[in-house]
Amino acid sequence: TTHNVFGIQTGVAIAFLVREKSRLGKCNIHYASREDAELARDKLTYLKETGLETVPFESITPDAKSNWLNQSNSNFERLIPLADRQTKLAKSRVDEDAVFRLYSMGVVTNRDEWVYDFDTARLGKKVRAFVAEYEDNRGRHGGTDVDDAELGITIKWTRDLKRQLRSNIRNRFARANIRRTDFRPFTRKTLYFNQNLNEMQYQLPEVFPKGVDDENRVICFCVNGKDFYALAADQVFDLHFTGDTQCLPLYRYTANGERVSNITRWGIDQINGHYRREWGDEFESLAGEDGITAEQIFAYTYAVLHDPAYRHEYAVDLLREFPRLPLYRDFHHWAEMGQKLLDLHIGFESAEPYPLERHDREDVDPKRAILRADKSRGTITLDERTTLAGIPAQAWEYRLGSRSALEWVLDQYKEKKPRDPTIREKFNTYRFSDHKEKVIDLLRRVCTVSVETMEIVDNMAHWEEGKLVVHGPRGRRE
Repeated sequence: TTHNVFGIQTGVAIAFLVREKSRLGKCNIHYASREDAELARDKLTYLKETGLETVPFESITPDAKSNWLNQSNSNFERLIPLADRQTKLAKSRVDEDAVFRLYSMGVVTNRDEWVYDFDTARLGKKVRAFVAEYEDNRGRHGGTDVDDAELGITIKWTRDLKRQLRSNIRNRFARANIRRTDFRPFTRKTLYFNQNLNEMQYQLPEVFPKGVDDENRVICFCVNGKDFYALAADQVFDLHFTGDTQCLPLYRYTANGERVSNITRWGIDQINGHYRREWGDEFESLAGEDGITAEQIFAYTYAVLHDPAYRHEYAVDLLREFPRLPLYRDFHHWAEMGQKLLDLHIGFESAEPYPLERHDREDVDPKRAILRADKSRGTITLDERTTLAGIPAQAWEYRLGSRSALEWVLDQYKEKKPRDPTIREKFNTYRFSDHKEKVIDLLRRVCTVSVETMEIVDNMAHWEEGKLVVHGPRGRRE
């Protein structure tokens, strides 16, 4: 039974707007809510039987950012901004007032089933078929406006692809455009990374230009989601890698291919200046002759974004805005933890496999994939034959949004019916059985990553010297 009176997932509000000419420019806000768990029929009964004068309204005063609900009373604005969102492209600003100069969202394909795949050869076949169909339409309709009915549904037509057709733009398959990609947490696929077949690439070509995979690192996080979490990557990543994903790169690439630091001079000066004051005569011995470096700031940032105390203190702010950076007393300890997390998360495929117990029923011929976790028993059932056991409780605690890292892997390797009719008819050849041994190995390694991540995060929660020192453009306080 749905909890929503319209049978949808989105929340619904009823608004009564009363205008008083004598109060123009001012308003009173009165708010009442019903329990989320209340059933739709109960909500409708309440609306039918309750008079407006008996509704228990609460008076609300919006905060400085005009938020009515879930207001923040934190000192978030006093922390150091990680990226400047006042302009669409942070890179265009001459004056630097954030730690990272360039940021970018993940790639938006609007045709994932066509341009992503676990199998490189199958991806090539799909893209060749897509391009051939487009070129056939270009030969018949190129340079003209065409009704959707004439284009058909053989391939996925998007607004930009229709624009290309009107402009008579040619598309050709190029194997060099196939790249490994972080698709979902701890799940990598191959992607046809091409601006004509990807609806939006944002600033990613400046973060991961052709030929430089694994030569950059980015901190990915979600803005405007239900949960805040961060996950590092070293290659092109999908928009939904961490929800609606934004990234903060360590480096960026100029038009002539030169790699330069993406940590601004302003950010380096702010952080070095703070610790120079905090550490006094010990600054040089602690920071070295060159002071705190961009790479250390990057690692420190990643650690802070995993800090349970930080996430709790700024929970409301992190769901609305780019994260900001507090400065903790023991900078180097946090930077070391951040570096361990970066190496662990980016290098998850080479982590030491966790010694999970594998149980196979030799008398069963598996006919279907199951891929189901049982947290209480510490097991994962892969199919009718194979079960993995001995998964420690700590592994389930490493969560990225609504799922644990292990559950993300299970979800992505399930057999699913493609939505696209052409993919469903001609290219639906994915079978879990073809990837079973690879997935077992991956689960063992992600189990290790999960356990070691939680050990580091638990250490953060108990780090006595990590008490908060706030420093930013508006001053500092403890």
